[in-house]
Amino acid sequence: MPAFFCLIVLYFIVLLNIFVMLRYIEPKAVQLFSRQSVYLNMEFDMDSVNQPSPPVETTQKPGILSRVYMVFAEPSKLFGTLTSKTDWLIPLIIFAVIGGTMGYFTQPILTEGMRAGIERNMEKYRQYMTEEQYSETMEQIDQRFADAGEYKWYYPLIAAGSPFITFLIIAVIGLVAGNFIFGGKAGFWVVVNVVAYAALIGLLGDVVNGAMMVAKGSIYVYTGLGILKPVDDGSFLYYLFRQVDLFSVWRIAVTAIGLGVIYRMRSAKFMYVLFPIWIAFICLVAVGNMFSGGSIIY
Repeated sequence: MPAFFCLIVLYFIVLLNIFVMLRYIEPKAVQLFSRQSVYLNMEFDMDSVNQPSPPVETTQKPGILSRVYMVFAEPSKLFGTLTSKTDWLIPLIIFAVIGGTMGYFTQPILTEGMRAGIERNMEKYRQYMTEEQYSETMEQIDQRFADAGEYKWYYPLIAAGSPFITFLIIAVIGLVAGNFIFGGKAGFWVVVNVVAYAALIGLLGDVVNGAMMVAKGSIYVYTGLGILKPVDDGSFLYYLFRQVDLFSVWRIAVTAIGLGVIYRMRSAKFMYVLFPIWIAFICLVAVGNMFSGGSIIY
């Protein structure tokens, strides 16, 4: 129960933080970004050369550590500075280093948890199989997981490659929404910058979950609604709730805030796009896990 109440308090703090950013900070960031864009694109004729220039509020691009800090504390001020086509490289490197290191400790636990889930799922269908079929299937499972728990040299590449693919998919969704549905204008790689930095919030969630896995020696750790249904009973609600966590909601909200800044629109528009897509996605994953013994982990 204490853990449950702590989780409720954390949810309240994050939601309050999101509300403050949307209500007070984000509109100012959008206005500042808009003024900068206007001033940078103004064309002066010869008669206006000697006239005083309008005051421009310049924003110096923060350093790497400052950017990482700002995505958690001041995202509205950060995203307007991510104008380079390669700003997404920094989060990707962070994913490779931290994700690869974390995988060294969590891979054996994840593998064992997945194996146990698949074996429990097989028990459900044992009555429909002959003894020979069941033995062959269990042998295949044993072969599949024989060395899956061992850390491989290419895991850091996977730790960077998988998030990069996710960056691109979410960026395409944001680009379609911003450029075509809402009539805004932003470059693809600028959108990728927003998605990549917002993803650092999800990485923090992975680190927290990973630390709890190592401490507990089990995959059954939760930072969200999973605490309401902590026992793996193979149900849809179990697989759904375990995906709804504090950091996922936080990440999506910050992504929407970033898209709102670069498109100079209210972030709520992008929340109406991102949250329904995320809900549909986790529902599909939950259904898939019901038939695969919980082997779908992302």
